[in-house]
Amino acid sequence: MLESRATTLVTEKMLGEGEAELFAEGRAPCVVALHGFGGTAAELRPLLDRVVDAGYAVDAALLPGHGTSATLLQGMTFDDWVEASRARARDAAARYGEVVLLGFSLGSLVAMQIASERPPWLAGLVLMGNAVTLTWPTSVPLGILARLGGKVPDVYLTKPRPGDLVDEALMGTLVTYDRHPLRSSLEVYLAGPRVRAGVGLIDRPTLVLHGKRDQVCAWTNALWVADHLGTKDVTVRIFEKSGHVLACDGERDEVGREVVRFLAHLSS
Repeated sequence: MLESRATTLVTEKMLGEGEAELFAEGRAPCVVALHGFGGTAAELRPLLDRVVDAGYAVDAALLPGHGTSATLLQGMTFDDWVEASRARARDAAARYGEVVLLGFSLGSLVAMQIASERPPWLAGLVLMGNAVTLTWPTSVPLGILARLGGKVPDVYLTKPRPGDLVDEALMGTLVTYDRHPLRSSLEVYLAGPRVRAGVGLIDRPTLVLHGKRDQVCAWTNALWVADHLGTKDVTVRIFEKSGHVLACDGERDEVGREVVRFLAHLSS
């Protein structure tokens, strides 16, 4: 677990063997952060610390099926993640007035789905390592399963390492499942085209960040999203030395600065 630079403001809720949700009081807009598939808020921790240091409120709860057991994740659907996140964001909006959805990987799909509904409380969108498409070889078996249809077996795919990082010094700080449930992995794959179909409805200011060395979701996803958004207020930044988990990778300080600049832009 990373040491917080804002320990007086951040509350960690420990679940099981170190999984965490992160919350912080602060000013609006509240950043509702949505982590990646199989992960926790730990993969966003360096970035969220910077957001808290800048004085903004943060709500980074676990998505359904996460932080407990991979067997519970197996039965989750994309709609489960969207509904829970929408309710979380509405609660934050009731308290702070405005919300910025910050989504990483799976969380980016959830954030875009909600943003396409144009909720009045949404001030902006931050998309990190967005998953509108997945890279080979992950996409191949999932694509075959999608075309075949029918019942997906109760199978788990072993992860060779906790996350895709170029700078492996922080690999041990990532708190994730050691395997991916096949059925819920297919939910992530199928969410891609569903979300792509609604990207043009997103009309809020958007910051798109991606690692050039991302081996999970191609960096060109960032360009595609930027070209198809329904807003002209979009900023894209590709980090040349980072992989998928760019909030924890070698350029994490600059990632944090970009997000804080974006939040300040929304308030100006």
